Amino acid sequence: MEYSKAAKEILVLLGGEENIISATHCATRLRLVIKDEKKVQAKKIEKLDDVKGVFTSSGQFQIIIGQGKVNKMYRALVEGTKINEASLSDTKQAAMKNMNPFERFARMLSNIFVPIIPAIVASGLLMGLLGMFNTFHWVDSKSGIYVLLDMFSNAAFVFLPVLIAFSAAKQFNTNPFLAAALGAIMIHPNLQNAWTLGSGIKQTINVFGLHIGMVGYQGTVLPILISVWVMGYIERGVRKIVPEVLDILITPFITLMVTAFFALIVIGPFGRLIGDGISFGLQHLYNSAGFLSGILFGGLYSLIVITGVHHSFHAIEAGLLTNKSIGVNFLLPIWSMANIAQGGAALAVYFKTKDKKVKAIAAPASFSCLLGITEPAIFGVNLRFVKPFIAGALGGAIGGGYVVFMKVGMTAVGVTGIPGAAIVRQGNIANYLIGLVLAFASAFIIGSILGIKQKNEENSEEDIIKNDIKADEASNKIEMLAAPISGKVIQLKEVPDQTFADELLGKGIAVEPEDGIVVSPVTGTIVHLFETKHAIAIKTKSGMEILIHIGIDTVKMNGEGFEGFVKDGDEVRKGQKLVQFNLELVKEKAKSPITMLIVTNSDDMKFVSTEKSGEIKNGEDLVKVEI
Repeated sequence: MEYSKAAKEILVLLGGEENIISATHCATRLRLVIKDEKKVQAKKIEKLDDVKGVFTSSGQFQIIIGQGKVNKMYRALVEGTKINEASLSDTKQAAMKNMNPFERFARMLSNIFVPIIPAIVASGLLMGLLGMFNTFHWVDSKSGIYVLLDMFSNAAFVFLPVLIAFSAAKQFNTNPFLAAALGAIMIHPNLQNAWTLGSGIKQTINVFGLHIGMVGYQGTVLPILISVWVMGYIERGVRKIVPEVLDILITPFITLMVTAFFALIVIGPFGRLIGDGISFGLQHLYNSAGFLSGILFGGLYSLIVITGVHHSFHAIEAGLLTNKSIGVNFLLPIWSMANIAQGGAALAVYFKTKDKKVKAIAAPASFSCLLGITEPAIFGVNLRFVKPFIAGALGGAIGGGYVVFMKVGMTAVGVTGIPGAAIVRQGNIANYLIGLVLAFASAFIIGSILGIKQKNEENSEEDIIKNDIKADEASNKIEMLAAPISGKVIQLKEVPDQTFADELLGKGIAVEPEDGIVVSPVTGTIVHLFETKHAIAIKTKSGMEILIHIGIDTVKMNGEGFEGFVKDGDEVRKGQKLVQFNLELVKEKAKSPITMLIVTNSDDMKFVSTEKSGEIKNGEDLVKVEI
């Protein structure tokens, strides 16, 4: 693979390096935060030979390249550019700024719960195995080894508030160890175990006239989430008023004490009420609607995956598991059916398409769904042709309806597909596997019947795309700069300032102004409008850097007589008004009103030449630059 050539094509279709806020990559995808997605030619990127699919999710524009290749493509993409290379977490944070509030909330929950999943999966798997051993009497439930393993299996659920607190602290910008201490307070042994509440609250205490139930929050989710969120505000507020010399002593003390009281008196009971309401509400829907709920959830889940909101479901599933009255994850088997059904639809595409590139993507994408990884199938194959995606949704509905009808449940979160069988509740494994076969097979059959729309002109279309890229590059080779101000054109060597006359800042031209209206010579981005408004730096999409400097020694005027109409980061068009100044005042207080137009990176250009002399109006072409 010619990575440098492919990366160059991708960069052009992304709208140039100036359109990329930050970039990173994961195991299979380039993950980019884009400034203006309207400039991205996604369909053309998707058609490139080295690209398996593209999609936008959670504020990131993601390009599927493939394992083992993505790191080389990433290096070729950023090499020699000014693209901000960020870590995966930094890119996620930057991408969250592009999301709406609902998407940000879902992503926040995902960022909190995804790191905890390994602990919950390990505990859930062990819990499932112990249940099987006990059912088949393979081990004595009173033996020492069983007692120890039982303790191992429920530890992550008992101490879940501590795990959540530590993870949430990173999202809520508070001290993770203070957060963990808060989690420990909420499950302290002196508090009544949360799972014995069915028999009533056994002890209350009087604190400042308030009767507080001595109740713990083992296995709960919302109370500790809300408490750590509040802790972040308290810690930052205290830190603002505490002297730095006392910060390490006073801030942690006040933060923990205030938050702990608030958590036990207000947040805990309120959070438990909401969490139980969500869990019992879902359980009621699950029980009352029966297999219809499985059909509905299974059919819609793939649509939810596209939005990225599915990441927030980990919190809901954890609440189901840790609620002693429920104690089972009945949602995850449905998600598993939806995931594997997209694999069946992708396999149908493999057999229906004649396109070798699509075949090369569809087969491994289908296999990855069997392991619970759906992005290659959904975004790389099924959504491209639409009908296969619909087939996958229908297959998910069929499989989801079956597993709900058979009451299949799981003992952990985060694992779907065939590996998910390891955390299926004892006695449900056979039905879980039957559900997988139903979902996969029905999606494959429906996908085969619906078919896909073939394009007979795909090769010629790819050629057109590559020609478009070349045309785009060619059109950027010559750029005309307009006069920033009306007046008489003079050469830089005639400017009464050696810095400009000797071209120390770069090549360009100057104008003896006849008025005080300054316009943009190019279409580009305002890099910096000086505070005194006497100078403006602009950068074009092609990478050319422009400086407009109004007058000589005008910086000493401290902005007097100047008015700006743009700000840093603004996108401006050629001829757009940038600044207006009092010409007579400049003549009076500065050395000269001569205005310079400089290409500050002219050493990187092939040539900079003047196209006109004598009188000129602002906005008329004045300088030609070959990039």
